[in-house]
Formats: sequence, structure tokens, C-alpha cells
Amino acid sequence: MARRIIQFNILAVTALIATFFPGEQVLAVETYFEKHGILADIAFQYAAVGKSEQAVKILNQVLPLAEANPNECFKANPLVKVALGYIQAGQEAKGKQLLKQAIHIARTQTATRCSGSGTSPDESLLNRAKEYAEAGYYGFAIELITGVNNPVFTPITMAEVAGHYAKAGEDEQATTVLKQALAIAQRNDHALYRTMTLIVIAEHLSQAGQKKQVPQVLEHALKSASAIDEAQSGENASMKISQMLRIVKQFAFIGQERRAIELVDQSLPKIRTLADKRFPLDKISQLIETAAQYAALEQKNKALSTLAEAQKAAQAIVIDKAQSKSDALASVADAYAELGNFDQARQIARAIENVNARKRAFLGIAIAYGKAGYSDQAVKLATSIGNRDATFRGIARHYLNSGQYDQAFEIIQQWNFKDMLSEVAFGYLETGQPERALQITLSIQPPPDARHKDWRFCAIARGFAKQGKFDQALQLAQTITDKSYKAQALTAIAEQYVARERENKEPIEKILFVLTNSYNSLFGSSNKDKASKILDQALQVAQSMAPKGATQ
Repeated sequence: MARRIIQFNILAVTALIATFFPGEQVLAVETYFEKHGILADIAFQYAAVGKSEQAVKILNQVLPLAEANPNECFKANPLVKVALGYIQAGQEAKGKQLLKQAIHIARTQTATRCSGSGTSPDESLLNRAKEYAEAGYYGFAIELITGVNNPVFTPITMAEVAGHYAKAGEDEQATTVLKQALAIAQRNDHALYRTMTLIVIAEHLSQAGQKKQVPQVLEHALKSASAIDEAQSGENASMKISQMLRIVKQFAFIGQERRAIELVDQSLPKIRTLADKRFPLDKISQLIETAAQYAALEQKNKALSTLAEAQKAAQAIVIDKAQSKSDALASVADAYAELGNFDQARQIARAIENVNARKRAFLGIAIAYGKAGYSDQAVKLATSIGNRDATFRGIARHYLNSGQYDQAFEIIQQWNFKDMLSEVAFGYLETGQPERALQITLSIQPPPDARHKDWRFCAIARGFAKQGKFDQALQLAQTITDKSYKAQALTAIAEQYVARERENKEPIEKILFVLTNSYNSLFGSSNKDKASKILDQALQVAQSMAPKGATQ
């Protein structure tokens, strides 16, 4: 299953930004040239292969342009790339001074709430830190993360870096970084945001396969959740329960079903006490989620009894909130269908008064039929409500979201959903199947415009290189006509050659590696030599680019 990026829900993000990034909203427009960002990346890779003189020459060309950028909101990102390039090239003092300057700019601009594509300058630098960590430059990543010092996103990003350390077999460093992340998270005085941060850390660790570390983080989250003041507001009480259910899901995910059942049992009485007059749907949605958790934990009787409570609560909604009542019943009907109780689901759906809500309920039931493998019933029901396309799009979307790309592709082909082919192609790419991704991309009709095609080819070339399939990667990169994407693809291929040079090896492997490189120096090319030649091509392409604006 593809690694999914875990995010806060929209409400949480809005609240976090409002709390930690006060100020007036400022819209920003990127003025830093895309060309110079690519050149900074090329310079970093030149330094990585030992060509520091060439790297510094390029960085000296880029630095004054980055510093002259009149748009302060977007200034930090390119400066960070230049700064770390100098450090990589051996000019540590200059690089560290620029890094300090870039982080200061990012923090100052974040306080003004300037952003691009919904990403604050702080978050943007943390995204760069993730990229450096993924490439194995952990020191650079940690220096960036600790410099940014965001009370929410810094510990979350540190947990991701801990996962990268663990995957590389560096368990001691992984543990140290995780402890730092937890310490920072627990210094947050806001109980709800502290709890949410700890849960996201646990989710990242779970997705990274670091399940041994998860229970302690979840117990910290539980302790933090207990400090949320329910009496302060009805929203607080509901949010507290939501966090409890997220914790339940993670305990179940790591195989601690008994602890998960214990916690969901504790949550149910709290849900029953939620006020249902002001926000009638809130209590019902919590009951539905609890039923889903019970079902996932193979507690079907508890799931059904909880859904019966949700149905009763929905039917009790007063007449002046008729729309809420219809919406609630539609949600209950869909929940029964997800549990496989299709007759009960259809009975509830038929009784819904609002036409749109009733159709929505039947659509959800049809999708549940399809997900359960009852395609004939799905088609029949979808046809009866005149919405076959939406039904099977919903089923395909379910498979895409759950990383079941073969099933998604089968439905997309069967129902000719051409506009979803790109999504399934990139799903395959994310799971390490660049050949499949390329095959689907080439099959898209009509073909996308040249720039969109080049964007896709750039990503797929990177995927080939990550698997060590350099011939395929280079062959694809050479077909790219857009200079920006071609330079980026070539740089990414060079980066993967460098990564292979930097991989940790056992002592006997190191001896063989040295002998192999000695042989290559006489009769062939080492990984560094190959990277250097590809960087020369990338540099030539990048230097020929006409300047044009880019976004973060």
C-alpha cells in the first residue's frame, strides 16, 4: 500500500494557523526564477560528487539573485538551497550564515501569515528538510527543523526524520530524534493541539513501519487528551472524543486490539453525553465512527448496537432541522451498508424525506455493494437512481485511497474514466512500479499537452532512477522537451547515482566497493563519474533556460 501523507483535518489546520501564526493574511506572488532554483540543486549535487569548485561557481551565480528577490515571502526557500550547497561544498561558515538568515526570514514572514498554495514559509522549509532526510542528509534536515522551531510542525517533521533514520538502520539516532520530537510536542501548552501533534507523530511512525515506538507516543497522547477541558465548550468535548477515536485506530493498526477495544468502550459513554440540540450531526457522526471502529476490531454486535443508537438519535432530530435529519439518516444508512447490512441500509434510505439526501444515501449503498464485490447489485442500484458513473467513480476512489491500484485500474478501464488514469499511474509510481506508471501514462488519450506530459515523464524518470534503472530513466529524460523538467529529471538521476555512492555498507561490501571503483577508474565509470556527466548535461539544459516565475 502506498505511503500516505498524514494531514490534520481542515478544522484543525485552520485552528493551528490561527493560534500559532497570528496576523493579517498576505497574498504572495513568486518572483524568484525557477531556473536559479534548479541551478542551486545542481550545485548541491556537484558538491556531493566532490566537484566543489564547480558547485561554488554556480552558487556564486545564484546567490545574488536569491538575495535580491523582492518578495520576502518566497525568499527563504532558495536561500536555504544555496546555503546548504555552500556547506556541502566545504564553505561552512558562509553556508551557516546564509542558513541562519533564511530561517529568520521564514519565521518573520510566517508571522505575517504570508503563504503560497496554502503553505507558510515555515512549512515550506520543513518540506525541504523532509527532502534532505529522504536523500540521507539527516544533519541538514535536523538543522533546518530545529532552526524553524514551529511548535506543531517541527516535532511532526522530526518524527518523519526519525523514521528515515530507522529505515537506514540507524536506530540509536532514530530514538534520539524521536525523543526530541516528543519533548518539543509536549512543551505545547494547548492541550488539544498538543494531543493532535502527538497523534500525528504516532501516525507517521506507524506508516514508516516503526510500530515499536508507537505505543509510548499514543500513551502520551492519551495523557494529553485527558487534559482537554470539555467544560470549556461543546466543540472541545467533541474534539476530545475525535482524538480518542484516532488513538483507537492507531492502537488497532499496530496490533494492540485489546487496548483499542478498551479505549473505544471508554469513548462511547462520553459520546452519549454530547449535547445534541446545537450540533445534532456531531453526536451522530461520532456514534457512526465508533461503530466503524468496533467493526474494524471484529466487535460486530457492538458495532450494530452503536449504529442503532445513531439511527435513533437521527430520527429524534426535531422537524425544524429537517435537512440535518435527512443528512444524518443518509450517513447512518451508508454506515449500515459498509457493515454489509444492505437491507437495513436500504430501508433507512427509502424513509429519507429529502430527495437529494435520499439519492446520496442510495449512492453510498451502491458504492458499498461494489466495494464488497457485489458488482451486479451495485450496477442495478446505481442505474435505478440514474448515477452509475458516480457510483463506480466512488468505488475507484476508494481503491485509490487505500492503495489498491490494480482494482482501481480495472474499474477505471471498465468504465472509461480517462480523467482518473493519471491518478492511478502515479499511484503505481508511488509503490515503486515506474514501468506500470509509464505504460498507463502513454495510454492516455487524447495525450496531454507537452508540458503536462513532460511533468509526468520527469516524475517517472525519477522513479526509475530510485530503483537503480538508470538506462530507462535516462532514456525517458532525454525525451522531455521542456527544459525545466528535463534539467530536474537529469538532476534527480544524478542524485540517485550519488545516493548509491553514499549508501552504508558492511565491511566486506566496502572492500568490494573500493575494488569495484578502482576497476571502474581504470576501465569504466564509477557512480560519481556517471553522476558528474549527467550533471554536466543538466547544467547545460538549465543554463539555456529563459527565466520564468515559479511557485514554491
